[in-house]
Amino acid sequence: MKYRSVFDIIGPVMVGPSSSHTAGAVRIGLFTRHIFGMEPEKIKITLYGSFKETYKGHGTDIALIGGLLGYDTSDKRIRTSMEDAKEKGIDFEFIESEIEHIHPNTAMIEVETGRHSLDLVGKSIGGGKMVIFELLGFDVNISGDFPSYFIFYNFNEKNKEDLSKNIDEIFGEKKVSVNYSSSILEGVNLAVVEALDELDKETLNKFDKLEYINEIKFANRL
Repeated sequence: MKYRSVFDIIGPVMVGPSSSHTAGAVRIGLFTRHIFGMEPEKIKITLYGSFKETYKGHGTDIALIGGLLGYDTSDKRIRTSMEDAKEKGIDFEFIESEIEHIHPNTAMIEVETGRHSLDLVGKSIGGGKMVIFELLGFDVNISGDFPSYFIFYNFNEKNKEDLSKNIDEIFGEKKVSVNYSSSILEGVNLAVVEALDELDKETLNKFDKLEYINEIKFANRL
């Protein structure tokens, strides 16, 4: 059997009683913070399934907020994350959804700072691991185990072919192996690139020079 990470063998080093309800939740929040790229001023978290039923007793609430503040799974500040958020003037709320979602340990996170906003849906799958399966309405499948690039571009077949070539060329220059997939929503395509290593800023800027690309977001490995 091949293991992708130490989580597969012994589970995470963590603060909290449950790898699914605490460590996995921290990683969902932390991934959100990474890809949002700034501290949120407003946070809305919708909880589904067992997250909804046990989030206070199992520490899912402090875990999600802790991740959104940039705390990792072993950070003792997770215990005071909601107090820390209040001291920073961050508005946050939890909504208990009556909708049965695709996975019992699921949270939708919506964050906002000024004119910037982002929403995603993630699930905790046990052993401290999580999967982000929706980002800004796009279907994705992100573990957070690798540096991840999210390339939004105007969709047509030529652009799709060109981007595939550009990804191979730009990452190939640095001998960085990648795995990528794509999803389309209302005429905009999202290419998700998971890489073994992070690109330097100068190399990444080569994507910005491509006219058909609208935006690139980045989330480092958790």
